[in-house]
Amino acid sequence: MNNSILFTILALISANPALGVRALAGQEERPITLLEARAEARANSRPALAARSRAEAARQDERATASSLWPTVGLEAGAIRSNDPVAVFGGRLRQERFTQADFDLPRLNNPDPLTDWSAVVGASWTPLDLSRSAAIQAASAATSAAGFTARWVARSAEFGAEIRYLEALAAQQRLGASETALTAAEANLAVTRRKRDQGILTDVDVLQEQAAAAGARAAMIDATRSVADARDLLALAMGWDHGLMPVPAGDELRQTPASTSPGDVSGRADLRASEYYVESAEARVRRASRNRLPQLEGFAVVETHSSEIFSGTKRDWAVGFRVSIPIFTGFEISARERGARAAADAARLEHAERLAAARRTLAGAARAVSAAEERAEAAALAATAASEAARLMRRRFEEGLATTADLLGAEATAADLTATEINARLALHTAAARATYLTDTGNNDNISGGLDR
Repeated sequence: MNNSILFTILALISANPALGVRALAGQEERPITLLEARAEARANSRPALAARSRAEAARQDERATASSLWPTVGLEAGAIRSNDPVAVFGGRLRQERFTQADFDLPRLNNPDPLTDWSAVVGASWTPLDLSRSAAIQAASAATSAAGFTARWVARSAEFGAEIRYLEALAAQQRLGASETALTAAEANLAVTRRKRDQGILTDVDVLQEQAAAAGARAAMIDATRSVADARDLLALAMGWDHGLMPVPAGDELRQTPASTSPGDVSGRADLRASEYYVESAEARVRRASRNRLPQLEGFAVVETHSSEIFSGTKRDWAVGFRVSIPIFTGFEISARERGARAAADAARLEHAERLAAARRTLAGAARAVSAAEERAEAAALAATAASEAARLMRRRFEEGLATTADLLGAEATAADLTATEINARLALHTAAARATYLTDTGNNDNISGGLDR
């Protein structure tokens, strides 16, 4: 890229920062509020969608486990043709085609091939299986755990989108600050050139101001890129397709974040899920131990057999029940029971660790909010003072009472402290959002389903 094209791009960016973002990003801009960003992430982010699918899979697994409470009915149909003596003998009996001639020894030993068309309707039911109820309880607890996990993943996606939204807002404000700095640098350069032409200043002063203006342009380009990057990350957090660029339309960073009182985290969705995982593990222990108990199963079968597919069918039926009691299973039952108990112990310990970590993390988040509030207040005072100092220094420079170095130093300090103030406000809002997230006090269920895109 030659210098003329580069300076043309810089001039366009200087005149309109948003135009620079569009030129670099090459995507369609879409204004969005913080509430909309959170709703979009909750409804459309890929992790939230995946968690909802896993919760649905758990619900269907519970249904499949509970299906053993109902009788099962099956239908079979088929045909066989064979000259095996046993098959032929049995087939003739089932088809009621046995005659005295079939008892001839040569025919018994070497029968002609026989075709047997059959159809079977069977039903079975296990009214007594004490391990089954524990299996259903385990599946039900796993379903509840998956549901709370899905809620927490959606809440996490919402929180992630909120952070990305705030970061995009901060990037836009840093871009605005860099635009202001560039305008001031160009104005100072014009004053310096005029004073040089008047013989008051030298070429060295002009070169210093040119360097400052070039640095401001470079900062402007970097800030423009940062805006595009931050918006890309926000789009990803909301699950938007490539080609859509969200543009935060709020001013949350200029507001004071709502205070969050540290509460009991035990009702948080992820910890509720952890509780249900423990409950599921304990139910699996009961299931393993009950595998030693008897099972009672009833069954009924109706069969038809014929030598032709649609004629001459003969029907047989059978009903009965069976009781099964495991006596020796090669130590499988005891091994599974010990394994289930160990898994349940691990689940209880992991839940206790999650609960303790959540409480300590929340306490740390509350301290972070308090510290961020103090930093933001100090940064705001410093930025205001530095901005006023730079304004006064600019007047002194224009009146010939300050050197170029004095002016450059004052404006560099003002620019740095302005960026520090923006970052401090971002840190404050991020800390407040994290504290709210860790207490799960967000009113998630009242958020709309997202934008009409």
